[in-house]
Amino acid sequence: MRKPSEYLPAALKGLRSRLMPDCSETLCHAGRSATVTRVGTTPIGEDALSGTEVPEGVRVLAGAADFPGLGKGRLVSLDGEWRVVTGARTDPAGAVLSLSLSASLAATKAAYRRPGTKIAQTVDALAVEGEAMEPVTDALAPTMLRSWTVAVAEDGWLEPTEPQIGDTLELSPQDMTLRVSAVSRRDGFFILSCRARR
Repeated sequence: MRKPSEYLPAALKGLRSRLMPDCSETLCHAGRSATVTRVGTTPIGEDALSGTEVPEGVRVLAGAADFPGLGKGRLVSLDGEWRVVTGARTDPAGAVLSLSLSASLAATKAAYRRPGTKIAQTVDALAVEGEAMEPVTDALAPTMLRSWTVAVAEDGWLEPTEPQIGDTLELSPQDMTLRVSAVSRRDGFFILSCRARR
């Protein structure tokens, strides 16, 4: 006889192995890996994130015990593709973790600069384009901004100071200049929230 807290993990295991084996993928985070189940479709309309957020690209179900502490803003690998966690929820028993993940981050080269200083370096980055933001209306003509999330590995960061708000990145081959609006440090990466003029 199962305890009440064991029903959801058992149901998730059955979902993976018997009901939806074609939707099973491998999720990796912070040295841990486990099989997860891809569920749902990309949300549209009122369910979609907007503003400075990265939109959800895919949703997966995982065992909460497989990824303790995994939450929004973390970088994960889903079947070898890097993605950012855009949302994380557990069931009332805390057994199953529902994760919203971004679209795949594209590997790219970026010329990193700090205006007004000699700080400049080329970094390997993972970048994903987000939603359109509110237009800037204080210019001669309204300018549309686009949000981006960029991950840069700490191992590849050569400067003694960390990335800062106001720094710029020039992505190639996208030929896009981004300005950093927020910086967080997660799991061996700097996660940069950026804005690009369009």
